[in-house]
Amino acid sequence: MKNKNNNLELDFERINILFSNAYLAHFGMIVSVLFLYFIVHKYSSPNVAVLWGVTAFVTYLPRVAISIIFKRKLKNREITPVNIRPWEGYYILSAIFPFLCFASVLFMPYRENVSISVLFCAVVFMLMISGGILAHSTSKGLVMVFINITLLSLIVIFFLMEDIIFTILACYIIIAYILLIRLLLKLNKLLVENIALKIESKNQSLMDPLTRLWNRRRLYLYIEKLIPASHRSGEPFSMIMLDIDHFKIFNDTHGHNEGDDLLVEVSKILLKCSRDQDLVVRYGGEEFMVVLPSTNIEQAKIIAERINTTVKKNTDVTISAGLAVYSDKMDFNQLVQQADDALYIAKEDGRDRFVVAGTH
Repeated sequence: MKNKNNNLELDFERINILFSNAYLAHFGMIVSVLFLYFIVHKYSSPNVAVLWGVTAFVTYLPRVAISIIFKRKLKNREITPVNIRPWEGYYILSAIFPFLCFASVLFMPYRENVSISVLFCAVVFMLMISGGILAHSTSKGLVMVFINITLLSLIVIFFLMEDIIFTILACYIIIAYILLIRLLLKLNKLLVENIALKIESKNQSLMDPLTRLWNRRRLYLYIEKLIPASHRSGEPFSMIMLDIDHFKIFNDTHGHNEGDDLLVEVSKILLKCSRDQDLVVRYGGEEFMVVLPSTNIEQAKIIAERINTTVKKNTDVTISAGLAVYSDKMDFNQLVQQADDALYIAKEDGRDRFVVAGTH
């Protein structure tokens, strides 16, 4: 589960970088369209140039729209590591028709200056490819679509020119295409590895070194986003505050090394019993917290029962827990206090149980 969460965070950073470069990519495409329009206008005909220009503009609009929508949703915190992956697919799909439109400029009905027209277009394509690689390098799929459409179109038109110079150029581009694909794959791998290292470095400061669960610092960063999201959606979120019963006695009896092993084992159980969207935190000592977004108290009780049963089945100890549900009439500290009070009652009532805040 931890690896899955890391992959989600990696995708979030990678796709976020892709969209943050979108406006530079849009500017580059506008400049390229203007140059290509001028070439078609001069060496084909004004009418063809206008038709091509309008088509390029219309096919490019969805790509711009997706960039704008993504930025707004990201600002409103509607896009999270869990739901960001499809946006890369939307961006790739929105790019296919504009790329095909750009490639079509090579096959326009040019007059006597066909060779010059194609060479001018090739120069623009090379600049587009350079910019596209830099702007889209965190998305292997998008770069591959861009490179394949542009370079393969150049190879085809050069072979169709029936001129030995263009045939040689086509063969040269084939070799360059193969080398470029290999280099792009390596570049993408390096970028993804660098992003992963950055995430890992950041997570180290937010993680408990013994249990590898999140720490309190990560908890409060998470809550800063969770509470506004809960207000917007109108969905409650719940909390389970729990600790290990008689942990001090266990430590004194079995030793601190066994105590640490027990903390690690309980941490693994908490991760196993929680869901991908839940945040599992080592709150302090033998005390843990599970934050359950978009979860009412009845759903939280099911998860608490699952944790309780699994701990008893797989360890020599039991746990006590307090449950509380957030409402917009309280702040987070009040929610923690409610869960903590319920935990105290669970212990007073005999331990090995959970109590819902406000039911006693």
